[in-house]
Amino acid sequence: MEASRVKPGFNGVGVGLDGSSRRGYMGGVGAAAAGGSGRRSPVDACGVSLRVFVLAATLVAAVVMGVDRQTRNIEITLADTLPPLQVPVTAKWSYSSAFVYFVVANAMVCVFSAAALAACRRRGAVVPVMVGDLLALALLFSAVGAAAEFGILGERGNSHVRWAKVCNVYGAFCERAMAAVIVSLIGAFANLVMLMLTILTIHKSSSYY
Repeated sequence: MEASRVKPGFNGVGVGLDGSSRRGYMGGVGAAAAGGSGRRSPVDACGVSLRVFVLAATLVAAVVMGVDRQTRNIEITLADTLPPLQVPVTAKWSYSSAFVYFVVANAMVCVFSAAALAACRRRGAVVPVMVGDLLALALLFSAVGAAAEFGILGERGNSHVRWAKVCNVYGAFCERAMAAVIVSLIGAFANLVMLMLTILTIHKSSSYY
């Protein structure tokens, strides 16, 4: 009698023509999570290291941007016969919605990374953490893009709408802001590498491959 063909899938074990069995994703990583979320799994040293780096990078970026401010005295001439007035003007991160979004996004990713590290040995947290990594990746890249665009606008201005550049006046403020953006961008790429390694691990453990 011809051996029955069973297509391997997510419902457990598939049997090939040679009688050998292959355990699917739900039968391997996922089934262990379904069978008991409290079970421990081996710690991936590379993944943990990358997550610690993401945590540190987002924390540094949020703190550097969150304390960024600079006050300069701006000369204002009211009349040609009067001496110019020295008016102190402060540039602060909270005056820009792009910088506020940047600080909030990096703080959220930092908190999520800490929570993911705490749950790194729980197999039941594999899928929720991976979904959170996707959201964190989108947050970081969007925040970096918004902050970098605002920084370039402050560096170069926009002659079409008559927006003058301000980084020639608030040089230290712009330098700290761009340093925070660069650190956050590096953390975003580290998060991308970590997510790709996680997907590759699940790909290798799937019974379809």
